[in-house]
Amino acid sequence: MNRMVSTERSRSFAWAAVALVALGILLIAFAYWPGIMIDDARWQYQQSVDNSYENWHPPLMAWIWRRLMFIQPGPAPMFVLQLALYWLGIGLAAYWAYRQGRPRLALAIALVGWIPAPLALTGTVTKDCLMAGALGCATGLILMKDRARSWRGRAAASVGAIALVFFAAALRLNALVPCLPLFLVALPRVLTRTWPRIAASALVGALALLAIGPMINHLLEAEDTDVSLSLIIFDLGGITEHSGVNQFPDLGVRNPVGVNHRCYDPLQWDSYSSWAKTPCPLGFEPFQNAKDENDLDPTAIWIHAVLKHPLAYAEHRLTHFNLSTWFLVPSGPKFTAWSQSVPNPWGYRIHPNAVLAEITAVTNAAAATPLGWPIFWIAVALAALVAALMARARAVLIALSASSFLYGLSYLVFGVAVGMRYYFWTISSAALAAVLVTAELLERERRSNALVAVPATIVLVPAGLAIAARLMP
Repeated sequence: MNRMVSTERSRSFAWAAVALVALGILLIAFAYWPGIMIDDARWQYQQSVDNSYENWHPPLMAWIWRRLMFIQPGPAPMFVLQLALYWLGIGLAAYWAYRQGRPRLALAIALVGWIPAPLALTGTVTKDCLMAGALGCATGLILMKDRARSWRGRAAASVGAIALVFFAAALRLNALVPCLPLFLVALPRVLTRTWPRIAASALVGALALLAIGPMINHLLEAEDTDVSLSLIIFDLGGITEHSGVNQFPDLGVRNPVGVNHRCYDPLQWDSYSSWAKTPCPLGFEPFQNAKDENDLDPTAIWIHAVLKHPLAYAEHRLTHFNLSTWFLVPSGPKFTAWSQSVPNPWGYRIHPNAVLAEITAVTNAAAATPLGWPIFWIAVALAALVAALMARARAVLIALSASSFLYGLSYLVFGVAVGMRYYFWTISSAALAAVLVTAELLERERRSNALVAVPATIVLVPAGLAIAARLMP
């Protein structure tokens, strides 16, 4: 009798998990159909229409979009693809938990998909959502690999996960950071059995992951737009502002320190961009022209400035990272997800509806709590990583936590703008890692006090500081 009740209860948890996944897909599809196009997506879709690509945004995504246009023109096919990847990753992880005889864990994993910021952002076509979906599916396959009963099943899961990791690596310039830990744990165990093998696999994997984007760009004959100049110019501007010494090459500007003071905004690099409302004489176009005419090496200029003024560079980077993660700030974020497409030549728009309004309201409410602050989720990822290492948890949990934490932390170096979408993978993967690590620890009969206290402190201290910053007059 007890076994029958237990079986029925397990099935109820499993069906609840299935319902959460299905409802999440239907809810977002209804609210955001046919998918929101922001400026980035409009730019990429135009390239898909023209079958001519450039590397400011991932050409691979635009190339895939062109193939999807044969199903239906517009954002809908890409919207469906990224939504399917996001929930497929959640579903695979939940199914893995159910196959392990842990239906409650399956339900908890399904709930991860309902975190407000990522859930709302799946309604917008972005490379960030597509990358997170690919990495989520890769994580699900890595989990399933351990459950495969045959070597063919393990090989298929491994190959699929590695392919998805490489796909994700081609979508962002800093994608190496979250991809490498998952790549290593997706490999056959024979390649990572010892520390020398791990080091060799990591080196080969890092080189391959770094090469995949440029290789695809070359194959697609994508135009080089000097996209890396956005980071270089932003950093040169920050170092100039904080050191009081000009770090820009000669751009024919009198009093470059004073001019930079007017242009520099620690929030984002856009004030130097070609679309800035007030053009900056030290901005992207003047810098690019000088580079082409005078054969400048922007990377060498950037490295020289960083090494000569490390404190100014650190102050600039920490200031931006603080704003980007909504850490020690008086309020915010005021904006998490979009609710309408930008004007576009094709007239693609979403129809306002009650479901969208409710999702927006919930997301805005969450933004006033730690659930809506990237710094909180970076701390959660670090706590999960520390707990997994202390407990010597399975490799996939360490890899997932590391992928989440390191990707969020990478914006300390690579960040040039502020937006929740940049932390999409960090938020969703931190939540998943926390659930999986917690579940593993709860199954153990003996747990040290440190195993609870240390991760809790890692989360509570930055969260408490962030709350205090908002409460201060």
